[in-house]
Amino acid sequence: MNSQAAIRVDSRTLQLSNLAKIYFPRNGITKGDILAYYDAVAEHVLDHARRRPITLERAPDGIDGTRFIEKQIPRGTPAWVHRVSLSALEGRKRITYALCDDRAALLYFVNLGTIAFHGWVSRTGSIASPDFAFFDLDPGEECSLATLARVALTVRTHLERIGLSAFVKTSGATGMHVLAPLAGQRNYGDVKTLTYEIARSVLSERPRDVTIEHAVRERNHRAVYLDYRQVGRGKTIVLPYSVRLRDGAPVSTPLHWHEVEEFATMRLRGRPAATFARFNISSVRARIGHYGDLWKQLESKTGELAPALAELPPTRSLVRGKGFAGHDSVAARE
Repeated sequence: MNSQAAIRVDSRTLQLSNLAKIYFPRNGITKGDILAYYDAVAEHVLDHARRRPITLERAPDGIDGTRFIEKQIPRGTPAWVHRVSLSALEGRKRITYALCDDRAALLYFVNLGTIAFHGWVSRTGSIASPDFAFFDLDPGEECSLATLARVALTVRTHLERIGLSAFVKTSGATGMHVLAPLAGQRNYGDVKTLTYEIARSVLSERPRDVTIEHAVRERNHRAVYLDYRQVGRGKTIVLPYSVRLRDGAPVSTPLHWHEVEEFATMRLRGRPAATFARFNISSVRARIGHYGDLWKQLESKTGELAPALAELPPTRSLVRGKGFAGHDSVAARE
């Protein structure tokens, strides 16, 4: 493989470098392999990335070298790459975020050593309005895949009960992400209310399988940590089809719900990581060729937040300014 190459992308010329550099040493996966993967799936990554402020997870010397998270658009990024200046939290310093709006920008950042892409839960033009509710399901060290899947299915059930659609993907590591796309008027406070109430209901239904305890040392390690706190200004989610910095180059992969149902019936005490490792840069390209993008209809399945909130059972009030477990305030309800 040539170590250097110049390619023409969307009327831009990109100078690609160090293509033979090994990024995943235990698998022999090179920088060129990662570029080829993102080039092949660019259409699907961009469907979910466009107009979202992007945080880059970079490892220019591979996953065993220095790795870092970069919110500020890298110095020297060409002017044709779109960007937006925002403060993640009120009163905080403004950051110029990259926008990954086209194939040339995507490959430009991969050439800089970006392996994973993380996006805000809102888009420019409506930056104060999250366009989905998001649950991060993180299994404990002794949690089985079946337990993780059952918790994901319970989250889906509670979302559908209040009129919201649910989509699921692997995190690319050991967990799952469940999203509920939203339309109409919504704000971070109301979406946090929704995620809190759903998490509370799921915990009530599956107390042995779920924890919402933020402190790791206090969790049941056979249970799933149901993190409902990931919706907030400046918070991000790893984008669908993003590669993760783990051996084998696993990919955060949209799933069919029937696949999750199959996981839930597994009798073996298998761990999620072993199964999810099968979704990698080699297999996911073939999977997309067979199924297409399973999240293609995400934006057409949006639900209205206000009716969904009205369908939630009444709970104790939450104190504005503190919220539950010390996170930023959520809208109080009676």
